[in-house]
Amino acid sequence: MGDRMQGMPGNQGDRWNESRDNMPPPQRPRWDRGRGPSQIDPVLEQLSYLRGPSHGLESRTVEPKKFTGRCRLFVGNLPNNFTEEQFKKLFQDFGETAEVFLNAQKGFGFVKLDTRQNAEAAKAALDFLPMQNKPLRVRFATHGAALKVKNFSQWVTNELLEMAFSVFGEVERAVVIVDDRGRSVGEGIVEYSRKQAAQNALKRCSEACFMLTSTPRPVIVEPLEQRDTDDGLPEMNFPPNHKALLKEREMGPRMAEPGSFEFEFAMRWKKLYDGERLRKDQLEQDIMKCRRQLEDQMEFYLYEHEAKMLREKLRMMEEQSSMMAREREMRLQEERRREEERRRHEEAMFKQQQQQEEEMRRRREEEDAAARSSGYHGGVTAPPPPPHLLGAALGGSMGGYNGGYSDGSQTGPANQPAAAGTMKRTGHG
Repeated sequence: MGDRMQGMPGNQGDRWNESRDNMPPPQRPRWDRGRGPSQIDPVLEQLSYLRGPSHGLESRTVEPKKFTGRCRLFVGNLPNNFTEEQFKKLFQDFGETAEVFLNAQKGFGFVKLDTRQNAEAAKAALDFLPMQNKPLRVRFATHGAALKVKNFSQWVTNELLEMAFSVFGEVERAVVIVDDRGRSVGEGIVEYSRKQAAQNALKRCSEACFMLTSTPRPVIVEPLEQRDTDDGLPEMNFPPNHKALLKEREMGPRMAEPGSFEFEFAMRWKKLYDGERLRKDQLEQDIMKCRRQLEDQMEFYLYEHEAKMLREKLRMMEEQSSMMAREREMRLQEERRREEERRRHEEAMFKQQQQQEEEMRRRREEEDAAARSSGYHGGVTAPPPPPHLLGAALGGSMGGYNGGYSDGSQTGPANQPAAAGTMKRTGHG
């Protein structure tokens, strides 16, 4: 699409997009509730890639597709002895042909040409062509895979219409109907290459709500009522001696004379026409009123939905904040618990270390005491006393020795052994 949609009224589309993004994912429809990969709905799978923005679509620059349903011709009044080769030879000057079908017994056939222009040229050249004293009748065949789409936004283009309905099958042509000013009337035509694709689109859009834009307005899809507005009904289509034709054509165009039988019933017909027109106008007004009411309700519930989404979002943020606070408190409690466990572990290790040191000191004392005791009873010479004790003992003995000499006691060699024995006893004592 060459022109970007810049004049969208208000920001209704943006609000719907934001609301749609905040909405929870919809439940899968009943036709898409399979359990295995083989039961995935291809239509919903393709639509999942088209849910984003659809503005700025590129205009179609490719050439028209060939051998479409719009290039298919119906040929009637064929001779009963007509062969398929002769039938193909009729169209050899109008491009390539495909899907040739001939029913010689009933005198009709179908043929599909490569382009619409060649089909129109063949129709103009061969229609009413004499063939064994009978005129051929050539017209465009009814497109059996064409649908009419209604009730969509004014911002839907040919490209968007084709992109949307291509999820149901290969689209040959998609056109949005416009008025004399080029504005959309909210209706369009979609033509598929296969009838099965058209039936699938008709069924799915009837069972579900298929929307093309942000506004939640589902489109209405129905079979296309095809009418020939090019050739119309020529005079030669009627046999000249048909009884009903002769009876209806007894009188030609005229104005009814007032007061006559024709004028009375003509006025009744005109009154009926006026009543139909008034009823149609009233019905149209009622429909437009219902549409406006629905649009107003849609706008009101849009704001309600947005407020609900905001409240839900706020509630979720509060829950998330509370959850984060609880997690933070739990982490602090866990850190305090670990710190307390580490402190208790260090105290226990310190006490254990003190106990081990105390036990080792006590064992050393016991071993020392046991060693001293075993050395005294077993005749093992004990280790010499400390120097200060030895000096004190020697000083006392020498004092007694010297005193013996000074106070006239027995002195001499005879008394020396006794002093030595006294010293020895004093040291062991």
